[in-house]
Amino acid sequence: MIACSPSLSPSTLPPGALFDLLAHYARSQPAAIACASRYRMASYRKVWSRIERATARLQGEWQVTPGDVVAYCGQGHPDALVLYLALVRCGALLWPLEHPDGPAVLADHAAGLPLKIVLFDDDDPQPRALATALPLSSLIGGHCPYEARALPFDPAVPSLLGIDADGKISQHSLLQLQEETPSGLQEVHRRLFDQDVLGPVVLPTLAAGKTLVFL
Repeated sequence: MIACSPSLSPSTLPPGALFDLLAHYARSQPAAIACASRYRMASYRKVWSRIERATARLQGEWQVTPGDVVAYCGQGHPDALVLYLALVRCGALLWPLEHPDGPAVLADHAAGLPLKIVLFDDDDPQPRALATALPLSSLIGGHCPYEARALPFDPAVPSLLGIDADGKISQHSLLQLQEETPSGLQEVHRRLFDQDVLGPVVLPTLAAGKTLVFL
């Protein structure tokens, strides 16, 4: 049973309350596992700490501002979820490229976007981009001397960017949690930011204080 105040109940979760819940779980059940993979496990306290550090680094070191775009080239790494949540707090957009031709899509379309930085899985080759490209581990690795400044969350502000099949740019606001939360462990298979994964599975699982398993 998850201890959760009535105002933060996931079944009645208003848009934007996810961050209140994550901070609540970091205090009330700090050792509970939020994300697990074959490489490591991260508690709710650690995930919240990483979101805070990532927000501070994006704002203070990398100068990411509202409306900026940050691209991710990889395969559903747990830290990419931290990146997304930190970008939401910055008012910026994530451009997820979680497929084999992601680097090619990046090279073809990056010039037409307000692309601030590109992050890629550490084991992958560095993609070509007009913006600075850094390994994903640099998001939370090392000391960050800045403090996070979370902006008021507006659920109408897009937080994800995509390139449609016809080459047109689309923007989506997916921080809309379902009323029904998943039960038990929920699995993520490489494509973390698919619309049938992030909205229906990933965000509600975190809102319920349960565990995401990355395969």
